[in-house]
Amino acid sequence: MVKRTLPLLVTAVLLQTACGSHDAGSPAPPADAASAVSAPNPTCLASFDAFLPRFANDVAMQRASVTDPLQSDTVDASAEPEPKPVTTMRRLNTVTFPLMPDEATQLRQGLVATRNDISGTEVSLRLRRPDTDDQTTFFFRKTDCWRLYRIKDDAL
Repeated sequence: MVKRTLPLLVTAVLLQTACGSHDAGSPAPPADAASAVSAPNPTCLASFDAFLPRFANDVAMQRASVTDPLQSDTVDASAEPEPKPVTTMRRLNTVTFPLMPDEATQLRQGLVATRNDISGTEVSLRLRRPDTDDQTTFFFRKTDCWRLYRIKDDAL
């Protein structure tokens, strides 16, 4: 299990830098060459490192990369005698997008991203605002493509 804490913007910049530059006169290489060969679907990226910045910054990508239904875990703060967890399965036609704030919003709101590589095909990303109970974890799984399958909102 690997945990990384990096703002998504920094991750995107590092990925762009790692990919190198190309001649302005020539077409840019595919963002993820492996996915270009293995999957004709443009939203189907082979690596999570390529997928995450697109998912965070593109609402259309979010819509195309969410399971239906989407598991939503929240906390019922008014439950007695104490708050209790609540799990619902939400159909996509009841989900409000964007599900994840874009990188600029994350920076503006002071959100800190912590990535947890659960396995080669499962990753979670926790966005939290330090010194508050504002914390949401996004769970992704790769089957044919990377997909968001669960959101856990721990805020009271």
